[in-house]
Amino acid sequence: MYNTFKLAAVSSAALMILAAPAIAAGPTLKLGGYFDQKMSMQDQDDSAAQKEQLDVRTDTEIYFLGAATLDNGIKIKTRVELEGGTTDQTSTPDAGNRVQGNSATFDQIDEAFMTLSGSFGSVKIGMSDTAAKGMTTGLQGSWAANTGENLAFNALKHFVRPATVTARPTPAAQMDQASDGEQVSYTTPNMGGFQVAVGYAPNDLESFDGTVTDASVGETDIFDIGARYKGKLGGASVMFGGGMSTANNRGTNNQDDDSSWIVGGRAKMGMYQVSASYSRQEATKTGAVINVQEVNTIEAGIRAFMGATQYSIAYTRSEADSATVTVNGDEETVVVIGMRRKLGKGVSWHNSLWIYDAEDGDSAPVAGTVTSNDGYAVTTGIQLKF
Repeated sequence: MYNTFKLAAVSSAALMILAAPAIAAGPTLKLGGYFDQKMSMQDQDDSAAQKEQLDVRTDTEIYFLGAATLDNGIKIKTRVELEGGTTDQTSTPDAGNRVQGNSATFDQIDEAFMTLSGSFGSVKIGMSDTAAKGMTTGLQGSWAANTGENLAFNALKHFVRPATVTARPTPAAQMDQASDGEQVSYTTPNMGGFQVAVGYAPNDLESFDGTVTDASVGETDIFDIGARYKGKLGGASVMFGGGMSTANNRGTNNQDDDSSWIVGGRAKMGMYQVSASYSRQEATKTGAVINVQEVNTIEAGIRAFMGATQYSIAYTRSEADSATVTVNGDEETVVVIGMRRKLGKGVSWHNSLWIYDAEDGDSAPVAGTVTSNDGYAVTTGIQLKF
């Protein structure tokens, strides 16, 4: 199946490029992005080795957006995302994103990809989100409720997760095994509100140019698929769907494939929008030894639209379900209450109140081991989108 998909993806993209007629409009280059200047205060357990503190934080990206339209109507778009504030160090918490899933350092460029779209749908090639992630991110219960800080990206910038607590890489669950690595994906046209997207990445280490030859680490043959429906149901606007991702492990012989899946949806009626999702990181084994624990995640949220102001509350809870006694029952819960007010075109003021709790499920922990952390945080910030 993987080989068939790889051949079809590469062949389709090549045929469209080779058969392309002259450019009818463009090319053009535009700038976009955002600058979010924030200040936070955190208070959590002393055992977390991080007491009350003021944290000034900057989150910024600049987008370089290229576009052209061919005579046959095919649209070609490119996008390069330049991270602000990266330092190319593994030890710096705010150093940016890892474009390559197992790379040693953080990268200055987040995503860089090209899309070709037309009546056939769209093909995306390059360093980007997986097809499943693109289809399901808006369905996550916590994601759809973000008016303040994004729960998926910011929870662990405020709080320290104890080493004894097994959880997802981020509190919110996303189909992101390729980690913005080099990949190709196809999305069908919108068929009465229904769309499907499939994607493939050769590995999670692929760089801008060249192939990865190290067969001892990382994942290979990463395949993902997502589907969703967007339309009307009675008087409500609804969107629901799901996705899954799977990858071969090459670091350990005979280890099960990594896999995860998610289902979710949201509905908006009048000034209120509700959302909920359920996802699972499947357990993997090498023989009888568990390499990756099963973790189940519930997310929910509600958002209220009140003119220039939006309010939200988002909730996520993950729990490990494992045959390993010291891991079984590990829990992590995050709640965020948010507010965002539009101050002008492209300018907004946002505030978040965070509540965090992490607990080790081990009923007989090693003496002196940190097994829990709970705390609070508040963030205020001004974001400029351009």
